[in-house]
Order: sequence, then C-alpha cells, then structure tokens
Amino acid sequence: MYLFAERVPSWAFHVFLVLASIELSVGVYFLGSGAAMAGASSYYTWISILAFYFLVRRQAVLHLAFMGVAYAVALVVVGARGGPALWVATMGTAAAGGVVVGHLVGRLRQVAGTDVLTGLANRRSWEETLERELARAWRQRLPVSVAVIDLDDFKALNDRDGHQAGDLLLKEVSAAWGEVMRDEDVLARPGGDEFGIVLPNCQQGQALQILDRLRKKTPDLTFSAGLASWDGSEHAGALMERADIALYRAKNRGGNDTVVAGLSDGSGGRSGG
Repeated sequence: MYLFAERVPSWAFHVFLVLASIELSVGVYFLGSGAAMAGASSYYTWISILAFYFLVRRQAVLHLAFMGVAYAVALVVVGARGGPALWVATMGTAAAGGVVVGHLVGRLRQVAGTDVLTGLANRRSWEETLERELARAWRQRLPVSVAVIDLDDFKALNDRDGHQAGDLLLKEVSAAWGEVMRDEDVLARPGGDEFGIVLPNCQQGQALQILDRLRKKTPDLTFSAGLASWDGSEHAGALMERADIALYRAKNRGGNDTVVAGLSDGSGGRSGG
C-alpha cells in the first residue's frame, strides 16, 4: 500500500484493510488461546496505522470499528482467557497508534500545502484543489472559474521600501481578500506577488463580481487579473493556462484590469479598470 499508493485506486485501500482485518482475525482463531495469539494481536496496530495514514479520519474510524468487531468474534470463538481485557488493550493500542499517526500526517499535509508567509494555500495545494473541484464539477455538471491575480508595481514597492514592507503588504492583502470571498472559494499564493483563486460552482459573471469586491478591499493598490471559466471537459492545466494568458494580456494593457479568457487563445474580453 505504501510503495504503490499513487497507482492504487482509492477503493482498493478499503478492500486491502478489510481483508487484512479478516486475515488477522482468522489467524488469531487458528492460533488459539495463548502467547502466540496475544502476540499476533499486536499486528492490529499496524492495520490501524495504515488506515489513519491513507484515509480520512471518519473512514479510518470505521475500519477500526470493523477491526474491533472481527477481533472480538475471534476471541469469543476461541474462548480466550481474559478476552475482554486483551481486546481492550489491543484495540486501545491500535486506536492510539492510528490517531497519533493520523494527526501527524494531517499536520504535515497542512504544512506542505500552506504558504508560510500568508497562510494561504500554496501552488501545490491550489493545483490539487482545482483537480478535485473539476472532478466534482464533471460529476455534478457544475461551473468552475479560475482567476490569476498579479499585484501591480509590487517590484517597485519592494525596491523602494524593502522586502519586509512587501511581505507585510502580501499578508494584509491576503487577510482583506479572505473577508469578502465565499466560504467555498480557495485563495492561494503560488509565489511572489501572484495569487490564484479557485471558484467552485461559479459562473463567469459571479466570478467578475468577486474580483470587483477584491478591488474594493484594496483601494491603495491595483492588480491585474486573468479569469477563465471551465469549458466542461478541459484538464486543470489547460484551464490555468488560459487564465495565465488572460493575466498576461491584462498586464500588457497597463494593469488595473481584468481580462476574461475565451475558449481559445484567440479571444478574450475585458472588464474592470
């Protein structure tokens, strides 16, 4: 499971974990009551760790519950002496090990997907979010929009006032924009003075309104933006590329502008300014 995690479909993890719990419980039954059975029971902890490592907590807890039921049945059938105490000790250890691993993995994934300066999603997290939202939009036939934003004259500010002033501005802008966005929107900072927004279930017109709200929250600063709406079939990379091309056009028009990407490189609209 660990070595081939990226090649294995998500449903296979559930199958593997269920089979592992059943196999170990059958092994406990055939070992019978005694030290060998007690030693084999310790392997439930590894199943729990794998469940909490690969799955979200709710799913991992369900596997832990299934494991507990399977182990209890094996103990009852064997008629193990001190079965209840052994079950509590084994399942308690398995649960503790799994919860700790799940917590640590969650923290690591959060740090790996977060921009240190602003606390926003980083490029990796932004791209993963877009992939996930496009998959959901395809299943439910929902619109998705993507915006790429670049702060105007940010380099000049850094050169004039220093990088600390630039970092402070980035944090202030991030906090201000977060106040006017929808709960489902994901604001990211891929790097430098560039920001990206994933707008799930959002038509082009609504996306333009959101960008207008962002402009009003930054009255002492202007930005250029490229906006692209998903065509219903393109990959995330193609959608982001159209938004980047629209941003490039907005910058070439002097900044403080939003350009809407067309369905191909040859078209585009303009709004804002």
